[in-house]
Amino acid sequence: MSYTYVMTDYTIDDFLGGKIRLKQPKIGLRATSDAVLLSAVCYPKKGETVLDVGCGTGVVALCIGAGQPEVSLTGIEIQSDLAQLAEENALLNNLQLKVVKSDIRQKALLKDCFFHHILTNPPFYTEDPKRQNESQEIAYKEQIPLKEWILFCLKHLRPKGTFSIIHRVDAVPEILSVLQEKLGALTLIPIWPKEKAQPKRVIIQGVLGSKKPFRIHPGIVLHHADNTRTEMAEAIMRQGEKIFL
Repeated sequence: MSYTYVMTDYTIDDFLGGKIRLKQPKIGLRATSDAVLLSAVCYPKKGETVLDVGCGTGVVALCIGAGQPEVSLTGIEIQSDLAQLAEENALLNNLQLKVVKSDIRQKALLKDCFFHHILTNPPFYTEDPKRQNESQEIAYKEQIPLKEWILFCLKHLRPKGTFSIIHRVDAVPEILSVLQEKLGALTLIPIWPKEKAQPKRVIIQGVLGSKKPFRIHPGIVLHHADNTRTEMAEAIMRQGEKIFL
């Protein structure tokens, strides 16, 4: 199953200080800082494989490819128009990205395929997100239970492979309840919107088969009190710096 919506107006936007250019709809699903932050916790070696589940227009995979072009990038996206944009964006950036246009509930999807790194920025909301159009609602509203979404990802993870997810803070207990049975070296990274503010997002990463204990990363502060970016956020967003764990 896939969904198709006609999009006619686009922008071409720079990411990572121009290292990546992204074609995306003026009105509809547009990449945010969440995608760039998620890509920053993945640092694959040459020849390794990366899967982005729910890849949208491809920004997470392409940001990873910008830092290490000699990796194999794959994305899964249910919305056909967004999947097509992801393919176009790969060409725009001279990168190879295989995009699978499918619902993750489809049987035999990615059968016998396993990846070194799997990342996902799944739909966040269980209630109607009240977005501008149906494409955004599909992207933001949880239609597949979060546990099922995560288990699909873990099913395709290689031994010692890394799984990374960005989500709301209030989803942390549910996420950890699934991951702690499967992964070790679990690391929780709070994303602070401003200094002295409560985090609204977290990134959680774990390693399949690791015995290392859970830990909390100091986190990333995105903005100063005056709304200017912190040096750390600027380095990630503009220079493609990684969040080393």
